[in-house]
Amino acid sequence: MVLESDVEVIKRKIPEEFIYEIMDGKPIYYKGYKEAIKNHLTAEEIMGCGSLQAELINFILEIIYRSYDRTKYRVHTNESGLQLGYKDTLAGDILIYDKAVLTADKITTKYSNVPPKYIIEIDTNADLSESSFIDYFTRKTEKLFEFGTEKVFWIITASQKVIIAQPNEDWLIKTWHKEIELFDGISVNIGKYLEDEGIKVS
Repeated sequence: MVLESDVEVIKRKIPEEFIYEIMDGKPIYYKGYKEAIKNHLTAEEIMGCGSLQAELINFILEIIYRSYDRTKYRVHTNESGLQLGYKDTLAGDILIYDKAVLTADKITTKYSNVPPKYIIEIDTNADLSESSFIDYFTRKTEKLFEFGTEKVFWIITASQKVIIAQPNEDWLIKTWHKEIELFDGISVNIGKYLEDEGIKVS
């Protein structure tokens, strides 16, 4: 027998396809999931990133691909999944792995269970209606450090800033109009790139 209260719980249950990440055992849903469910949309219809985020990812990847040591690193993108542990499944925009850590035998159809050396994040696709961006990005960054990541970059389009975080060090906030070194002497100047392309960020 299904009680009325049970029916309400079932109605309120959010489909797993709308889960973006899991942190500390708690699901974090895709931005816009409430409207999607209300309007009977699928997760695929809200999973994509905006054109500015896509443009910046492409720009950064072009810079990296032009200069990085392919014998030393692997570069993954497309919201690559990370399985930090039973209660933590995260996603990343651009992940740079040390090949000595992500060896060929560890590349499978499942989420990676080894830490990227560097991670570059551009905004987030997470729904933060019940949290704040600061709480989200600090906790996620700390989780990545515990996992073994050495440096995390957060590119924030709203403020045109780049947060550079390393474990056991003060986190830096820089304007994206300056040269910012990612790793091994590879640098990007996001502001200059956007100006050269005629892309205005309001």
